[in-house]
Amino acid sequence: MGTLIKNITVYYDIVNNELADHRTNKFILVSSPLPILMITFLYHRFVRSWGPAFMANRPPFQLKKLMIVYNIVQICLSCFLVVELLKWVYLPGYYNVWCQKMNYDDTPIERRVINRVWLYYFIKIVDLLDTVFFVLRKKFSHVSFLHVYHHLGMCLLGFIGTKYVPGGHGVMLGLINSMVHAVMYTYYLISIVRPQWVKRWWKKYITQMQILQFLLLILHFGHILFEPSCGYPKWVSFVFLPQNIFILFLFIDFYIKEYINKKKKGD
Repeated sequence: MGTLIKNITVYYDIVNNELADHRTNKFILVSSPLPILMITFLYHRFVRSWGPAFMANRPPFQLKKLMIVYNIVQICLSCFLVVELLKWVYLPGYYNVWCQKMNYDDTPIERRVINRVWLYYFIKIVDLLDTVFFVLRKKFSHVSFLHVYHHLGMCLLGFIGTKYVPGGHGVMLGLINSMVHAVMYTYYLISIVRPQWVKRWWKKYITQMQILQFLLLILHFGHILFEPSCGYPKWVSFVFLPQNIFILFLFIDFYIKEYINKKKKGD
């Protein structure tokens, strides 16, 4: 038993410290997997069990003002990341869109990049409040498998990306996803402040945009597997691609059921 525990400790130290990027490995919510595992566990239990049970005999909470502030903050954070990545990384040509290896040089831009990678990861944790608000407002139908799985997956992949590959080719994921979220949270804000402006087709096109996002990410992470000259770690694609492919199928399935099958029934 003592040998087993010692081996586990050694392997944990290798995975958690030796293989991690030393630039981010001491960051908050990165130095150990325990905080993010605890957060995602508590999130799942609350939205699937504790929250619905707590709300069973209670009226929905009125969270309009809180959600207005929340959506504005999300829009600002997403726009900030988009501007930062375009201004410092992609528009000047510092990063190659088609293939970008990891850069471990201690430069001002690389320090900016890893800080923005951590911020993106932190935003994915904040995104969990989307589901919490659904539960507190008794919008239980919105707490679907797709919704919960997507949020959990983004948190865990955010941890992996920040801890092991905070930069390089994977930064494009943060740029594309932040663009989509800026539009998405703008839609949510309008639906709260000016619900009479919202048209049903807006949500349809936002779903199409999300599907396009995953297609682009599959291309982005997939093609480097066939680029021997690309210095970005191939294992990242083997971790990120299955998640993106699976979530793409879930979104397509949702789109067909929500916007194609319902329309046929209506006709």
